[in-house]
Amino acid sequence: MDESRFNEIIDFAVAREEEAIAFYQTLQAMSKFENQGQVLHESSRPSEADKDLQKILDNLADAIRELQDISKKYGESPHVVGIGTPGSVDIERGFLLGSTPNFRQWKNIHIAEEIAKHVNLPVFVDNDANMMALGESTYGAGKQYKNIICLTVGTGIGGGIIIDGQLYRGAWFAGSELGHSTIVIDGIQCNCGGNGCLEQYASATAIVRQFVAYTRDVQQELNENHKDVRYIFDLYRQGDERARRAIDEAIYYLGRGIASIINIFNPEIIIIGGGVAESGAIYIDKVGKVASKYAMKISQQGVKIVSASLGNNAGYLGAVAFAFERFKKATIKA
Repeated sequence: MDESRFNEIIDFAVAREEEAIAFYQTLQAMSKFENQGQVLHESSRPSEADKDLQKILDNLADAIRELQDISKKYGESPHVVGIGTPGSVDIERGFLLGSTPNFRQWKNIHIAEEIAKHVNLPVFVDNDANMMALGESTYGAGKQYKNIICLTVGTGIGGGIIIDGQLYRGAWFAGSELGHSTIVIDGIQCNCGGNGCLEQYASATAIVRQFVAYTRDVQQELNENHKDVRYIFDLYRQGDERARRAIDEAIYYLGRGIASIINIFNPEIIIIGGGVAESGAIYIDKVGKVASKYAMKISQQGVKIVSASLGNNAGYLGAVAFAFERFKKATIKA
């Protein structure tokens, strides 16, 4: 999961077809989509995740009400809400199971029920990385495939798994935690409680940590730019040795992790999204070469490793698609 970003920004979306409102946590913000996923409007607001739980829920509800008002300008009346959130979610109840490693206030919450009280609309909730996977499989790079692995590489690493065209969530809605697969035995302690997790070695956080360490090694002065992974990638392109070491290490670990994923799932395509993946084709190419080197030859035949085509839009487009799907099923049952 890339839940650290949830601490900063609330993002939400409106879909014109059947008019779903979708909340999704990324660095983007509010968008209004037509059926094909065209962005018509964007904005953002702080989540204030350092405040108490009720404040966070109030902010979410305010964001949805804002979307309802904006929808009126388009002559629409939303009637369903989709939410993508960090953590494991019981999609039948819209309930967050347990806590999230980087977001302490956000735990054991009946999100759907609480938000529905404020907005008087049916609310459907799933994991944010699942929403990214659903967005890319429905509208983006994976729309021609049925067996897909999606990775979001940002502050952390999230995973979404699609098997035979269906999202795989695990027996108890707690699967697909690809960023918390062990890549180094007894390695760096992770916020999830484990050690040596992939996201501790291949995420933006890992790149920044290593770059800062290498900067200190050569006794150079640190500044705020050194905490910005985009700045580090700029230095990388300029041939900076500290940046090269930090990024190449992250590429190596991600490639090794993907090799294991290929061996386990034998997917048709692996889609890599998130802020780090948007650094350019050279990143994806290098990750692919490492994965190819270490994956079993029979398992990697035909597997494509590509960048996400929707960028940060994938999450809230997925939330929109998810809301449509769940609303239709609920209507049929009724």
